[in-house]
Amino acid sequence: MSISRLAIDSSSFLKDTIGENGVSKEEIQALSPKLDELRQQIKAWQVSDTVNFLNLPEKVELEDIERLGQEYSRNFKRTLVFGIGGSSLGGEMLSRTLGYRSHSNQVDFYDNVDPGTFSEVYDARWSETLCMVISKSGNTAETLSQFLTVLPHMERYLGEDGARDHTVIITENKDGALYKIAQQLGIKVIPHPPIGGRFSVLSVVGLLPAYISGVDISGVLEGARSMVKRCTLDDMVENPAFFNGAVQFLHSEKGRNISVFMPYADNLRLVVNWYRQLWAESLGKIDENGNHKGMSPIENHGVTDQHSQLQLMLEGPDDKQVTFLAHPGVKHRGKRIPMRFQELPAVALLAGHTMGELFLSELMGTRETLSRHGRPNRTFSLHDRDAYAIGELIMLLEMETIVVAELMGINAFDQPAVEENKVLIQHYLNDLNITDI
Repeated sequence: MSISRLAIDSSSFLKDTIGENGVSKEEIQALSPKLDELRQQIKAWQVSDTVNFLNLPEKVELEDIERLGQEYSRNFKRTLVFGIGGSSLGGEMLSRTLGYRSHSNQVDFYDNVDPGTFSEVYDARWSETLCMVISKSGNTAETLSQFLTVLPHMERYLGEDGARDHTVIITENKDGALYKIAQQLGIKVIPHPPIGGRFSVLSVVGLLPAYISGVDISGVLEGARSMVKRCTLDDMVENPAFFNGAVQFLHSEKGRNISVFMPYADNLRLVVNWYRQLWAESLGKIDENGNHKGMSPIENHGVTDQHSQLQLMLEGPDDKQVTFLAHPGVKHRGKRIPMRFQELPAVALLAGHTMGELFLSELMGTRETLSRHGRPNRTFSLHDRDAYAIGELIMLLEMETIVVAELMGINAFDQPAVEENKVLIQHYLNDLNITDI
């Protein structure tokens, strides 16, 4: 078994720790037969010649991605990534969590069409800027609008040939608008793998912008491969995705349908941004019996939200389960609080401690308080900027999602309800009356 650098403590999900509000190991084991079909599917995914989310860490063309990333890093000082949802969230998560601001190539992600924010893009120094446009379908309205409004600015400053050389498109659909535009303009196209966007972070979609921003993508993939081995075990307890997925499902059956992620590290907040789409879009479905399924993912930010959300989590409705994200090494970071004014009781408590020690103590206190109140919670611990551990975490969360979907009796990979919204957007674009707003 590979050595893990991601510590998982799920004990406060269980009755042994939090009493009757927890779930029992017998309840977990009772779900095992319901995952037999998934066990077979996992084996099929592993040996499949077709790329899927589970075999991505083995099949992704790492050398090609690194070669492209090195080329773009040499030729450009800034990369603008245009995309939305799975086309942006994974790459941004890796870049902000594992990348370095001092890196020579600045990577900026634009995942919205708010004109007030997007207007800053038009002032880019185009001579040193790469435009990376990502859309699996090639027809995403927001991404097309971003690229098509920027293109005239690029052509004005660089000429048509220059704009072509400063643009790369990642798409799968050869009938999509992006692919056809790329053909007309001679823009390089990188194939998007045949995987849904929210499961594509470990492909070129997430890894290329991450590599440009200085991320050790080889370490990310190594960690993901390690977690794949653990998540393909048949045993309910030894397999962390089976165990944690089953526990979360059981709590949801008890009415705890709000999944709170609470990172105690500012740079881990982007993990939650990526996870929210994965969890919500995969699980928010109607099962074959017409029942509405799903769990609502929300972020609470440690320690800030101890002062805005903790009271609700402790004494409000018992409808939540909490996941803490932390890196223990934080206790060694930060300045020591001076002994000055230690005659004041509030200062005496802090004097001599590092800010990191305070930060970690706040996490430990919050976690124990929740457990004492019978509120289910777990903790993921990983060291800061550990690419291997982030790879483990990504694969675990993806596999957990599949397990919960299987237990709910739904398809984790589709999103049928979203299509109605796209139709309505087109309707309002064709007949927009701002007085109706």
